[in-house]
Amino acid sequence: MDPSQIAQTALYQEVAERLRQRIFAHQLAPGARIDEQALATDYGISRTPLREALKVLAAEGLVTLRPRRGCFVTEISEQDLDDIFPLMAMLEGRCALEATTRAQPDDLARLDALHAELQRFAETKEIEHFF
Repeated sequence: MDPSQIAQTALYQEVAERLRQRIFAHQLAPGARIDEQALATDYGISRTPLREALKVLAAEGLVTLRPRRGCFVTEISEQDLDDIFPLMAMLEGRCALEATTRAQPDDLARLDALHAELQRFAETKEIEHFF
């Protein structure tokens, strides 16, 4: 494909992206039922590309399709959080390792100064003044 050409995306992909953005912005709240007819009308499309978009979002875990009940924005449970946080901690630790192995001396000096300032604020209970 010529890099100067604009790639066309399928309609369902565009709809999936719009819905994804609405979910991330909490315009579609966790647990909320997705009204297919209203969305199709709002977007000026038939329900077929909307349903294809919802299948994509279901595969990503953003929505839950319930037979004969409809489609709902997925809610994160306490168990989900218990599963996610250890993984996040591991990834963040690895990111910190990678960052420090690439850091230059002036980067480390700025981090040391920031750390000292945060410690001072924490000791004086004035952390809200930092932000």
